Amino acid sequence: MYYFSVVGEELKFLNNSDIRIKVLVDLLDGPLKIRDINRKSLLSYSSISSNIHKLCDEGYVEKIHNSFQLTNLGLIYITILLDFRDVISTITNNSDFWLDHDISSLSLDDLNRLSSLEGSELIRCNSMDIYRTHKEFKRLFKNSKNLKVIFPYLHPEYPKLIRRLVLKGIKVELIVSKDILDGFIGDIGKDVVKKGIYDGNFSIKYFNEDVKIALAISHEFVTVGLFKLDGTYDQNRLLLSNRKKAISWGLTIFDSYDENALPLILD
Repeated sequence: MYYFSVVGEELKFLNNSDIRIKVLVDLLDGPLKIRDINRKSLLSYSSISSNIHKLCDEGYVEKIHNSFQLTNLGLIYITILLDFRDVISTITNNSDFWLDHDISSLSLDDLNRLSSLEGSELIRCNSMDIYRTHKEFKRLFKNSKNLKVIFPYLHPEYPKLIRRLVLKGIKVELIVSKDILDGFIGDIGKDVVKKGIYDGNFSIKYFNEDVKIALAISHEFVTVGLFKLDGTYDQNRLLLSNRKKAISWGLTIFDSYDENALPLILD
């Protein structure tokens, strides 16, 4: 509890003043004079001066000649604060997605990096368009130049989409659970699967147990789908992002699954 108390006091000092946070953020770009901070932030000289000296007293900022710069402590704290802000934004903006879904498929490291999904869009089906998520998924698939996919269920259209991509020579890496493996191979076409593997633009792996996440990643996007708490896959909501941090987050998850999945061995 002691460490929580210490952290609480540090956060209270910083969060009690928007000006201090703004000054620290401005100093992330490098050393600045007070007039430079004034020009960037439009804060008054007096506000900047009083707060920057408080930051110096607390060890977050130091003065070098006529400029101010972040100390290592200041850099660490403002980086953590901005990351925490992004995590809160990610969860708050899509709270129902995180609240009523099974997140057991995500590791603690994955959850620690949820700030990477800041700015993601939650695609929802509605009464006017009950197939919105499905149509968005199909659109993303069709326009992909490469694709890494984890499928927890067999939808009749997805193997056909993969088949078209493989026949076009687009690289596809697929991971599924064993109980839908034969269905995917059959719908893609065993001849197409063999040719894709031989040509090096298709791979398929599987897990003996159920997979509890739907994930699709390309250079341009990442989508995440989860199971509801009742054990059924939620086809009505899909988290989508085209930001590099989010794509990197998705790739890390895919690589973790890929390392533990079993390779397909064809007769």
